[in-house]
Amino acid sequence: MERPPADEHGLSPTAAVDLDAERAVLATISFNHEQYPDASEIITAQDFYYPAHRILWDVLGDLITKGAPTTHVAVHAAVDALGLLRQVGGSDYIMEIGNHAGGGQAAYFAQIVRDKARIRRVDELAVRLRTSILAGGVAPDDLEDVVAGFARQMTGTAGAGGLASRLLAGGTFILDRPDTVPALWGYGEQVLWAEGEALLIAGPSGVGKTTVAQQVILTAIGVHPGPVLGLPVRRFKRVLYLASDRPQQAARSMARMVSADDRELLDDRLVFWPGPPPSDFIKDPGILLRLCQLAGADAVVLDSLKDMAGELASEEGGQAINGAIQRVLVEGIEVIGLHHHRKQGGGKDGGKEATSLDELYGSTWITAGAGSVLSLWGSAGEPIVSMRHLKQPAGECGPWKLRHDHPRGRTEVWHQVDILALLKATGSQGLTPAALAVNLYPNPKSKPTTSEVEKARRRLDQYVEQGLAVQRKTGPSRTAPVAYFVAFNEQGELITDADM
Repeated sequence: MERPPADEHGLSPTAAVDLDAERAVLATISFNHEQYPDASEIITAQDFYYPAHRILWDVLGDLITKGAPTTHVAVHAAVDALGLLRQVGGSDYIMEIGNHAGGGQAAYFAQIVRDKARIRRVDELAVRLRTSILAGGVAPDDLEDVVAGFARQMTGTAGAGGLASRLLAGGTFILDRPDTVPALWGYGEQVLWAEGEALLIAGPSGVGKTTVAQQVILTAIGVHPGPVLGLPVRRFKRVLYLASDRPQQAARSMARMVSADDRELLDDRLVFWPGPPPSDFIKDPGILLRLCQLAGADAVVLDSLKDMAGELASEEGGQAINGAIQRVLVEGIEVIGLHHHRKQGGGKDGGKEATSLDELYGSTWITAGAGSVLSLWGSAGEPIVSMRHLKQPAGECGPWKLRHDHPRGRTEVWHQVDILALLKATGSQGLTPAALAVNLYPNPKSKPTTSEVEKARRRLDQYVEQGLAVQRKTGPSRTAPVAYFVAFNEQGELITDADM
């Protein structure tokens, strides 16, 4: 039986793996259900190298524990019900596993699978340790403790091992959290990229998605001093950049932002993967995590999502993208993804500006798994573009007008609504949330939506919390609308009701 070709399935020809042993485990337990408990004490799905085998192990285990048959038809139906038929190579590969000459003891083959998995993990540890030491993440004096901890995990049971470290007490998980959102890009309530949550930057071609993402990354690795768009960026040890969409263009874009003096930092802290990933996320959901671990990265840029999975509009494609990103995030690796809008109508600008998540291309699973979503809009190549914060981990940032300095590869906030200035200008009349929404979200064809008015109200409430504004009714009636007023006059004195 031939092994799945490396170029089709993303399998490394040099990895420690015995695919025949993996198939033999699956074939043996499918014919001899009583051998499943012995094998399951030795291995878990994560010990299999080939992604299809991980899926089949879980499916067979579920059928066996339910007392259901494990014939080709039953396994095919179970995999199909999960929407994973394509990932396992279809009906033919399920039939091939069923015809494999297993027999013997499943525990014997499981031991071979586990031994190969341990060798791969040692190899991965060696790469990560070397990369971390070079990047300053692990001091040589700490090597002994790190290796000892890894050894304890290796000698644990298959069912526990690395899983135990993921378990958290309820009080710790819920209550031991900071009062504000930990920001990777931003501070306080102004957060564009939050810790442990993916950032998506969406927009049509040519509006500067790559330019903005690259400025964030160069600041994160210490090449640029920052801030970016007026907000600070947290430092990272090493960033993996999957330049899958026009990699040479991405290289030219970043070349405008750096010089030869930056080579050492760029070599140490930035790793590129030019072209599409070695396998589609639908076929291999774990490929992104393995690439990040191989690069020793604590952050990754996906440029762009359409090149990571072939069918973004399908549920399968959206779930694959979301699943791959969540696997990376849970391991402490942060994510920026570049994405596109749906094509909406014609006109010289190619349609209308996106104002909701529904107007981004692809399955809703993609945006559902993100913590922050930015939308850029404008004509391709123009220096001035619009930015909206469609999904926020904390308070809303913008809407802003951004100015791209294309020759230097720099972007700045060119225009934003000055809410405090509006409060001062309205004087004794006050500023209502609806009036602020008109300024924040101008649309000559319609009034602000209820959602936009509520977002404006939250912005005004933030000024009240900071002591910069006060909230009052505009009349004696119980139904009189509420307006907001500046809290201090030009002399810096607190304005009282008698002054109004």
